[in-house]
Amino acid sequence: MALLDGLRVVEVALLAPNMLGMHLADLGADVLKVEQPGRGDYTRAVGGSRLDGVSMLHVRWNRGKRSIAIDLRRPDGADVFRELVAASEVVIEGLRAGALDRRGLGYEALRSVNPSLVFASLSGFGQTGPYRDLATHGVAYDAYAGLARPERTEDDFPAIPRRYHDIGTKAGALYGAVGVLAALLRARATGQGTWLDVAQADAAVAFNAGRVDELLAGADVPEHRGGMTAAVRYQYYDTADGRTILFQASERHFFERFCRALGRDDLLTDDSGAEFGEHARDDVVLRRELAAIFATRSQADWVRFFIDHDVPGAPVNRASELLDDPQFRARFHTTGPVVDGPRLTRTPIHAREPHPDLGPAPRVGADTDAILRDVLGYDATRIEELRHAGAVE
Repeated sequence: MALLDGLRVVEVALLAPNMLGMHLADLGADVLKVEQPGRGDYTRAVGGSRLDGVSMLHVRWNRGKRSIAIDLRRPDGADVFRELVAASEVVIEGLRAGALDRRGLGYEALRSVNPSLVFASLSGFGQTGPYRDLATHGVAYDAYAGLARPERTEDDFPAIPRRYHDIGTKAGALYGAVGVLAALLRARATGQGTWLDVAQADAAVAFNAGRVDELLAGADVPEHRGGMTAAVRYQYYDTADGRTILFQASERHFFERFCRALGRDDLLTDDSGAEFGEHARDDVVLRRELAAIFATRSQADWVRFFIDHDVPGAPVNRASELLDDPQFRARFHTTGPVVDGPRLTRTPIHAREPHPDLGPAPRVGADTDAILRDVLGYDATRIEELRHAGAVE
């Protein structure tokens, strides 16, 4: 059994909020993706990377889920949705604030059919506040939280940073998954459901809490706070094979260990004597010495040296280089879906239980008949009636 075998989740989501259901499906939950007949979730059409004409965002975020196409605007479609909710433990609303409530399918309405329901709303700015109805996605949450300050172009236009990581969208899905599992534990123990309100913008703030909390608390901030470009004992260095290594001997005992293993005790003569957090900032002489030392061996040799002599550091990889890294190959079980699927990274959560077999990201309504038959017990006549009426596809 996978960790979440037996958990049924109903998901109504577009774009990045799909990651919440992805995390649950990765651990074995049966995630029923409810989509509008026809176009469905337009995540399939956004983003630059494609696999067989379909966005890689859809391929990754919706892998392992089953799709059922229901027209929630129709009364008979809404009835089918309520029956699915009654037969499930979790609903994910990955839409703009209040989207399901406007269809009469919000938490208060659904708790009447499932009192122990865990209803998780994952949206941009949450269900409250002056930005509740502000249409946003992607970098907006990092920009709001102070994590994506603009760069300037050659023409002095403010521009989205060349490297930003969509922290709010990714962190929002993770916080949502943690909240769902916590609420599920209580629901199973007490029969009491709940409504979780998770905002991607709040998640971005939480990932910038180190700085925000300093400001809120009025803490003293170190003079050199804000960058590590001048650091020397905690820095990147080029290696003999054209790669890069990260050296992290800012603690005195680690730097001593490094120097003595190399027979270079002379590098300790200008040491400040500080035990912790000594980055040797702006020590250009030491930086040149270290650069010359690291240029004598390959990246892999330095990683082995760090392991053998207990010195902190790590390889620095491009994504393409990561695929051949022995640590990546040992830890990430890259495998395709059950039949003829692409190789994808699995969840980073390791347990004694096996990883579940993931199916491919589904086409719209690929599993409608199977879900109606196996979950709700509809016979072929009932399914055909619903399809003829346009309630399902």
